[in-house]
Amino acid sequence: MGFPVAQDWRTALAAMPEGALALFSPARGPLAARRVARALMEEAAVLGGGQVLALPGGDLLLGAQAAPGHRAGRVIAGLTGRVPEAWILPAGRRLAEARCRDTTSPEPVPGLAELEARCAPMAVPDFARLTLFAEGAGHRPVAQRLGPAPLGLPDPQLESLAREWLCRRLLAALADPAQRGLLPALRPGLRLVLDLPRGGLPAGAPLRGAAPDDPNRPIALLPLSSRADPARFAAIESELRAAGWAVGLVAAEARALDWVEAPGLAWAVPVGDASPRHRPELLIALGRAVPGWCRVPGILHEGIAS
Repeated sequence: MGFPVAQDWRTALAAMPEGALALFSPARGPLAARRVARALMEEAAVLGGGQVLALPGGDLLLGAQAAPGHRAGRVIAGLTGRVPEAWILPAGRRLAEARCRDTTSPEPVPGLAELEARCAPMAVPDFARLTLFAEGAGHRPVAQRLGPAPLGLPDPQLESLAREWLCRRLLAALADPAQRGLLPALRPGLRLVLDLPRGGLPAGAPLRGAAPDDPNRPIALLPLSSRADPARFAAIESELRAAGWAVGLVAAEARALDWVEAPGLAWAVPVGDASPRHRPELLIALGRAVPGWCRVPGILHEGIAS
């Protein structure tokens, strides 16, 4: 089925260079806090070189550089009240291995086979969603987002895997005239925001954008985790821009705006009452409850009649 399954933690630990960091954040507490911790660890993996592995009872960050992981651990401790366990490698490898072996799941979560069984029979209309957006103080739709509906899984890694698969199915439906009618009808004249899997558009996809100077050229939304491989992300971004697309990131937490430097990219994040310290040139505010700070030019927001 093509899911990007994470590397075995034993192999990954053994491959880390001297001075690398292993940081473990247990899967405890509210799901929202766990998702924030996961996002912080993914960003540390981007900045320090490495990866985040999903274990049965938590997430393991393996960073080639220790500093970004230590910073993520301090922020996670401040947000959750729990200090993640951390070990410098190779000296701490045995302790890290012992912790990984001993971890147990605090709540049952579906495995990949269960996820496949849940997603495979879903018809296109069951997961494809079209959301409308206004800009500034206006209430008239100016943009439309086509993407998969979240499944609400208790494990962020599995939710990410489900998104990948459903995004690929959505793109296949767009490219197939026989399936295109199963998608929500796109509205002529509205700017398109399209959710893409980590790899961007498939080779040969008949989806063209607009002229580079067109302010309403479509926006390709990539998951924040796609930046874990900077060289690959740069190549995907270049390909999309050459095809006439603007490029953006979608994240589960608005705090990512303050963690990640991504000049020239749009952002799609859930928003709350507090405005982020760093605001991109184009922000796509997710959520039907639209705070007042979102009703300004340069911010697309929900909360309008469909």
